[in-house]
Amino acid sequence: MPETVTLSVPVEFENQLKQEMQTAAIEAFKSVAGKHTFAEYMNRERCASYLGCAGGTVDKLTRLGLPTITVDSLKMYKKSEIDTWLLSHQY
Repeated sequence: MPETVTLSVPVEFENQLKQEMQTAAIEAFKSVAGKHTFAEYMNRERCASYLGCAGGTVDKLTRLGLPTITVDSLKMYKKSEIDTWLLSHQY
């Protein structure tokens, strides 16, 4: 079982680190977006490819609140909503 290490740092340092991590994540998203062309609306398989995960992971993220658009029985994922949702779950 992994051990948990708690480290106390000044709040200013923690906030700066969070900002730098968010900036790095946004740059990574932009970099990946520049290498791959994804439609704004994607089905489950394209969403999994966009996220670099399996379809089952997309299903799990959907159950956890990943936004979807459902028309009849067709479920679609909007690229910009995926990015926003992921960033809102950043620690």
